[in-house]
Amino acid sequence: MSKRIELTPRDMAVEALRDIRRRPLMLLILSASTIPWVFLYNFLAPGAPVNLYFIFLFIGFSICYAITFLFWCMAVYLFDDDVQGKGRYGYGRAYTRMQGWARPSLWTGLLYGVISLMALEVAKIIVIMLVSSFMGNVTEGGSVIVLTIISQNLIFIAADAGLVLIVLAPQMLSLERGRKVEEVIKASYYLVKERYRNALILLIIPEIVIRTLSIGVFFALIYLPMAYLVFVLLLVALALLEGTRIVFLAAAFNRFYYQALDEEKRKRKKKSRQKATKKKKR
Repeated sequence: MSKRIELTPRDMAVEALRDIRRRPLMLLILSASTIPWVFLYNFLAPGAPVNLYFIFLFIGFSICYAITFLFWCMAVYLFDDDVQGKGRYGYGRAYTRMQGWARPSLWTGLLYGVISLMALEVAKIIVIMLVSSFMGNVTEGGSVIVLTIISQNLIFIAADAGLVLIVLAPQMLSLERGRKVEEVIKASYYLVKERYRNALILLIIPEIVIRTLSIGVFFALIYLPMAYLVFVLLLVALALLEGTRIVFLAAAFNRFYYQALDEEKRKRKKKSRQKATKKKKR
């Protein structure tokens, strides 16, 4: 336990990558689960009528994201078994276990999807307003690409600044066996708020990498003739990137979660000792 207390965000990230290497199939499962909302968010929703765009996007995205969230919780359980247990449980056991929490996981996933989308849309408006003045004076291809990468990263980083407070929701469901959505969200908020900086760093690390790679994939495929094969390749590439991000969060925030629990126990013990000392003095 003492070793976990000293883990930095970098240490957690390195340990998370090791966890993922032990469970490569989980990455593929999570990537496959992201295909519906990746398709909807990047391709289907942008072509919807303006008056139906937000309704279509919010309802469709949240439903699709809830499926991914369920497998996110499954990944949390698997990685926890590898680290805290003996690595005896397989994918089937993890999935069966999560079926018992399917309803609270799906409801929490729906809420998580809605909050994620709201945070992204608000961040997008703010960042676009700030960056538009710079974009208007840029005409060179390389500069446009750089500004696009910067603006996209800023959008997701701004959204993450709020989303980080509920990022432990999968741990609260899988490891704490939370049943009520509000309790799960509150528990995540309570553990993260005291360690906001480290949690945000841990959330932003994969965000910057994945968003930069996603933009690179888009620009690379622009120069290829548009065909069904190219579209499928783009969809699969984006799904793999999103799956990689989420599986990393599942493994990394397991470490963060246990470190937070250790710190809370130490605080409670310290308070107990202080109260006992005061009573003796009286």
